[in-house]
Amino acid sequence: MDQIVRPVDRYLVTPQQVTTIQSAANMLNEKCMKEFGLRGVATELFGFDAKSIRYDKTHAPLYGFFDPAQAGASGYDRVPSQPAPAPSGAVPPSMDAMTVEHGMDAAGNPVSTFAGKSLPAGGCKGQSVRGTGGALPIPDPKALPDHGPQIPTDDPRILKVTAAWSACMKTKGFTYSNPQDALDNPQLIPKTSERNGVISVQHSADELKQASADVACKLSTNMVGISLAVQSAYDTRYVEGHTQALREYSQQIEGRVREAAQISKEEAKG
Repeated sequence: MDQIVRPVDRYLVTPQQVTTIQSAANMLNEKCMKEFGLRGVATELFGFDAKSIRYDKTHAPLYGFFDPAQAGASGYDRVPSQPAPAPSGAVPPSMDAMTVEHGMDAAGNPVSTFAGKSLPAGGCKGQSVRGTGGALPIPDPKALPDHGPQIPTDDPRILKVTAAWSACMKTKGFTYSNPQDALDNPQLIPKTSERNGVISVQHSADELKQASADVACKLSTNMVGISLAVQSAYDTRYVEGHTQALREYSQQIEGRVREAAQISKEEAKG
């Protein structure tokens, strides 16, 4: 799915940049917690591995699902990577640790002191977030200035190819007005099970049959190609109208990453 590339992709924060910022925040959180004689819980990132990145490419609101190589074997492939199970024998954090880390008591009320010492607003986690420039950036076009490019679903080109896809699906025995409805059919949600920390996914024959037909209709109507062309046109218009804002956004992200890398370097020295 490497051919699914958008003009705005170059402005999105990368998984490596997100990881650098979060690693620094975890170090700041741990340092703060030590001041209260407690251990912090590192925030783990999920959704940045190769499978999750591929998932984002193959599942899009504009054209639904598209992965010719996987449709017949894993259907709509709707189960992204799962968080790893907690290690055997892992001890959950104490209430004291939770209070200091999040700045709240068991009832969810703000706490400003602990053991006679002042707590930072939002606890050690809140302080670590502020210390790394604020909320963690995400690699999503909606995170760009002005919420990124707006792709109207009523664009005539989108409506035309969607109608062609719908007609194709009807000839194969499936009635849907748009690809997202086909993808969201609750009767086709795969079943999952877990054993020894390993998650298994069971795709039904109905899901595999529909996903295969769905992809075949997208190929015969060139739905994804047309959708990406329309999307790219709106992306380009957005980029041309937000040159300065995008430059500042990129500089801000780069600055946060540099500062985060420096924090990690300094904290590693002890």
